[in-house]
Amino acid sequence: MAKKSPEDLLKSRLEATSAAATKTLEGFQKLAALNMQTAKASLEQSSEQINALLNARDAKTLTELVTSFAKLSPEKFAAYANAVYAISQETGGELGSMVEKQIAESNEQLAAAIELLAKNAPTGSKNAVDFITQSMNAARQSYEQMQSAASQFAASASAAAQKTRKG
Repeated sequence: MAKKSPEDLLKSRLEATSAAATKTLEGFQKLAALNMQTAKASLEQSSEQINALLNARDAKTLTELVTSFAKLSPEKFAAYANAVYAISQETGGELGSMVEKQIAESNEQLAAAIELLAKNAPTGSKNAVDFITQSMNAARQSYEQMQSAASQFAASASAAAQKTRKG
């Protein structure tokens, strides 16, 4: 791995932060578009309902219309909830991938720095360098186990959420 200057590292972090902000904004834009679409559909439905109420010829028809309009449509609510869930899953997945990439790059840079330290270490410091290397390997393994557990939890939660929405 080529040695990066502090300026290169700063530039790559700024680019990563900018990309994460862009993905987050894209997610918010999708939610805003969904909310606008839902509000428009709701206004159109309200207009149709008002026209139907105004055209009612008797009290019985008026009562039936009011009763039917008062009921929430579970299908519409489920469709909206599913759309919000899909947007959040997509955005969260993309952000998660970006974070994982940054962590992998940071680990590579740290490993390169430790390797450089080992090469330039004064005589007699082999034990200290070995300790640092072992500590880094243990930390990396712990992180990988934690990441695996988090991924399994997320997959289980997603499956449970989908089962709940369908059932």
